Amino acid sequence: MLILSWLTLPFLGKNALKKYLPSAIFISVLTKFLDKFGERKKWWRFYKGISPLDSMDFFNFGPYFATSLWMLKLFYGKFWVFLVSNTILQIVFIYLGLKYVKRFRILSLVFLTKFQYLVIDIFRAILLYSFQWAKDKLTIFIKDIQHKKTSFNENNS
Repeated sequence: MLILSWLTLPFLGKNALKKYLPSAIFISVLTKFLDKFGERKKWWRFYKGISPLDSMDFFNFGPYFATSLWMLKLFYGKFWVFLVSNTILQIVFIYLGLKYVKRFRILSLVFLTKFQYLVIDIFRAILLYSFQWAKDKLTIFIKDIQHKKTSFNENNS
């Protein structure tokens, strides 16, 4: 799963990878902290994986990371389509995929219902989209300042 998900990344294209990589890294790191918090609260359990990656890292920096990039590439700029598509994907994972993830001893829910897990995943999707939106707005703002500064310098020369 880890290798297969990473093998799809060249198909994103260089520009999309460059544009969306910071957001995917942000949500993957945030998810790692959320996973640790959830384990302490006994919301879920991650099993031991193959060294050096435990099953949590394997999942976060493999399929989840690649899926975040693809969701942004395919649906960024269309928030409601992004949110509905992400929710459908999460429902399929939670109600069909979780049993396989548990069988392969990657993750199992403990004191969290599937619906509660879905709510957390929807929240993470909104955070992913919001981070990308804020990053884009900041990039535009910085370019605008640089353009004004260049124009000002040219006019005063």
